[in-house]
Amino acid sequence: MNLKRMRGVYVVEFAITSLVFFTLLFGVLEMGRLYFTVNALNESVRRGARLAAVCDIHDPVILRRAIFNAATNSGTSSLIGNLATANLNLVYLDEDGAVIASPGDLSGASGFRAIRYIQLQLSNFTFKLLIPGFGGGFTLPVYRSTVPRESLGRQPEAGVTPEITPC
Repeated sequence: MNLKRMRGVYVVEFAITSLVFFTLLFGVLEMGRLYFTVNALNESVRRGARLAAVCDIHDPVILRRAIFNAATNSGTSSLIGNLATANLNLVYLDEDGAVIASPGDLSGASGFRAIRYIQLQLSNFTFKLLIPGFGGGFTLPVYRSTVPRESLGRQPEAGVTPEITPC
């Protein structure tokens, strides 16, 4: 057996097995990234709904904080690269689950007083793959969290106009 000729075979075997090995390695890393992203999106929706239940209805900070940004940062999420507040939809619901059209209306019975639930929905989020040769991505399902109304940023006292508590 000629050892010089066998070295070429070893190189070819290594090339084939390393291709399979690195593809599997990148696949495992991408699955880990996907699980992290799904958990972070779930937490963003839960966190945003909770903030909306205790913060003022008109506070723009709610959605910024939901995606793990500072109150003054209105860009994409600092935790998940392409998550923006445009992916979030915050709605206020009455006791039957119907959407309240004007939740900021303090005087009407179909406005602020009718709010019983807060729902935050995250949709159209695209997870981009980083595996070489498998470019592109796919859209993740809709994430939704519904929580009961709490203070909505107001501290009521008998006979006193409620104060708005900043978040």
